[in-house]
Amino acid sequence: MSEGPNLLFICCDDLNDAIGGLGGHPQAQTPNLDKLCERGVRFLNCQSSVPICGPSRASCLSGLAPWTTGYYGHNDHWKGNALLAVQPSFMEHAGNHGYGVYGTGKIFHNGQDKMSVWNRGHGHSVDWGPWSWDGQKPGDGWGSFAGHQDMPFEPTPDTLFASLDQVPDIPADPETGAPGYRGWRNDDNSPFRYESRDDRDMMNDELNGQWAAEVLSRPHADEPFMLCLGIGRPHAPLVAPQEYFDMFPLDKVQLSPQILEGHVEDCAQAMREGNTSTTDWGFRKYKLLYENGGEETLRRWTQAYLACIAFADACLGKALDALWSGPHADNTYVIFVSDNGYHMGEKEFLFKNSLWERSARVPLLVAGPGLARGEECDQPVSLLDLYPTINEFLGLPQDSGPLPLDGYSFAALARDPESDWGGPPMAVTAIGCKGPCSAADPGKVEDQHFSIRSRTHRYLRYASGEEELYDHINDPYEWHNLKDDPAAADVKAALRQELDAQVF
Repeated sequence: MSEGPNLLFICCDDLNDAIGGLGGHPQAQTPNLDKLCERGVRFLNCQSSVPICGPSRASCLSGLAPWTTGYYGHNDHWKGNALLAVQPSFMEHAGNHGYGVYGTGKIFHNGQDKMSVWNRGHGHSVDWGPWSWDGQKPGDGWGSFAGHQDMPFEPTPDTLFASLDQVPDIPADPETGAPGYRGWRNDDNSPFRYESRDDRDMMNDELNGQWAAEVLSRPHADEPFMLCLGIGRPHAPLVAPQEYFDMFPLDKVQLSPQILEGHVEDCAQAMREGNTSTTDWGFRKYKLLYENGGEETLRRWTQAYLACIAFADACLGKALDALWSGPHADNTYVIFVSDNGYHMGEKEFLFKNSLWERSARVPLLVAGPGLARGEECDQPVSLLDLYPTINEFLGLPQDSGPLPLDGYSFAALARDPESDWGGPPMAVTAIGCKGPCSAADPGKVEDQHFSIRSRTHRYLRYASGEEELYDHINDPYEWHNLKDDPAAADVKAALRQELDAQVF
């Protein structure tokens, strides 16, 4: 076997804190992540630097904050940004220092892959399917990937949810000329074969978990390795095998306990109005569900989200089982994260890309040689801190490229969650506000929205000047905005000062 140390890096997409050990939803079932918690440290207060896929991954992989690069959007390749273009990803950095680097699934954002980083092998590119289809050739965007027979309304790619058993049967449409089609289709419009539960194509996450397990079972005698496993679910469409839906009978599914009617009313108007292409999607999706089935449709969405989380857990569990039963169990670090959280109806929102806890907070589980076992840490950390932490775990230089990393290693906290660390006392999250904030046209710091999280509070400041303040000791669901509460004035001032120090 390799002398190591090795790294298994696992990243889910759009996974909030609805996993075992983090308390995000009381019905979540994630037995494999539960085992990882038992073997390591769960960080209770990890924040995404930008809670939407593209800029979150650009920041995480490069170690550069969006307030450094100006990249808050996701409509252009991140390497089109002048600073990100010259900064090696943590995978490239490891490869440059003798590591064999493997990858499968979604690690880079869609279509932004840099295949050369996988210097020892690549498994499968991400495929969000299977999709329903109306029989026409897809055009721009999702083209004619169409509605589902069991849906109460015409879905979009962000609202489709169904089990694999619900094979789409789209009727012909005389008005559009669509001939209709029965069956599932992949991202590339090729058929996804489904005859029965035991006779079907494997879904992309199943393929990724299987490929990673095979790599982890190899001896790797000549060099240490880094394996990056990207799991697509619970990203939309919320399609998973029926057995995972069966784990959550619809009549037993609970809506998020964090939902309180009307608690969006004291939030900033800038967020509710939405002034980019994505900041108002959450309100629009929530409204769409309620206009087409009300609470029952939200319950069906919740069932599908929980089912996809359980499915994701099973897929990544293949890799974890292969690691722990194989030759590298004692010399391999495991880091599990998501790129952003996701609302489940809280604040009348059903998406990511908000500054509230449900979107900004992400799961972070860490295990490996010399680390604490079965413990938790409430120190606020950021996905920005992954790069320097990986460097410390693997013994790589912290000076990884032409630009200094913006994060701080939390390796000491993983060894002893009660220890001090060299990072800041609070963690910052940003969302793009004015303009596209794209790679080639970076956004100005003063034009964006920000929040900062301490152990006890979250403070939000919008580009409009509006503020929000939440006391997580007495109000963990962020129901009551204390921005005008005189008793909270000192706390608000302290958080605002720390935000200014870190960003402006």
